Amino acid sequence: MSVIDNRGRVFGRFNIVDLAALAVLVLLFPLGYGTYVLFRPATPRIDSVEPAVISSQERRLSGLGVITAKFKVKGTGFNPMLRAWIDDTQALAFNFENPNSADVLVGSVAPGAHDLILFDGVQEVARARGAIAVQIGEATSIKASGFLTHLDADLFKALTVGAAFPQPVPAFEILALGPPQPGRERVQLAGSYVDRPLPGLQERAALLTLRCDPAREDNPCALGNRPEGLRTPMVLSLPGPVRFFNFAVYELLPITPARRARVEVRLIPETPASLVRAGDTDAFLDTRAATVVQAGSTIVLDMGVDDSREGWLYRGQLIKPGAPFSLVTERYRASGYVQSVRLTEGPQTP
Repeated sequence: MSVIDNRGRVFGRFNIVDLAALAVLVLLFPLGYGTYVLFRPATPRIDSVEPAVISSQERRLSGLGVITAKFKVKGTGFNPMLRAWIDDTQALAFNFENPNSADVLVGSVAPGAHDLILFDGVQEVARARGAIAVQIGEATSIKASGFLTHLDADLFKALTVGAAFPQPVPAFEILALGPPQPGRERVQLAGSYVDRPLPGLQERAALLTLRCDPAREDNPCALGNRPEGLRTPMVLSLPGPVRFFNFAVYELLPITPARRARVEVRLIPETPASLVRAGDTDAFLDTRAATVVQAGSTIVLDMGVDDSREGWLYRGQLIKPGAPFSLVTERYRASGYVQSVRLTEGPQTP
């Protein structure tokens, strides 16, 4: 009996082609397994989590929101596709450095200890229990006056005095709101500007307390670490309940209470004294707003003033005898020169 018959079968039972294919598979199996063992991605493992210093470049990242903490994570098997969560809140960023090191930026989370969890897609691949310890200290804050713009129906409903977003570590708090106005957008070019309408949107004048960070040694209160010298208004993106608010900043104010003062201003001849009436108030939401208590060619104003290196200031105007002064109300702009300044007793109630 021949080993291979005329039908190509070995010993009359097995097809030689099938046997050859089976032999190839047997030989490929250890080769494939060895390749898998050699090149399979390492399972991420967290060895240590340590607090780190937040850099100015990281604070410049737009759209991240408030960065409350940064942690250096050491371990093995890290890759750029991993995502980090702090308990049930996604971290602001997982900045991959190499397979053994990464930075995690923490956003708005409650003070205390939290789990650091790494996900690859939807699968949890590593967890360090209680490794993220967040301690929220006293934040540096400043007041800002301007306009909340591009308000659709959802954002408009969220605007109430006292509202603060996001929780539990607010980036801002609403101190005062002006009446609703039609939405507009300022276009600036060649030293001029025009406000174009935004149909279907609204805006409101607002006074906010803003959380700021010491991003540079020469800037103890950086609002998004914006470059100096930007043209007014500077637009900030502030985290809201459903999406970001646009806040056009026109003026910054100290967070500390002002002092009340009685200021006499001699009006220039170009300002008709008949325009100014007792009870007129500066078009300003803050309690510093100047109010006319006596009208005439020389007017007497009650206002809140702030101490500075140059002397008392009112909304950036130096309040000293001989200094120019302007009062802007909803009806007029009155200009003149300071005649006298008298501080009243006690600080202004904030």
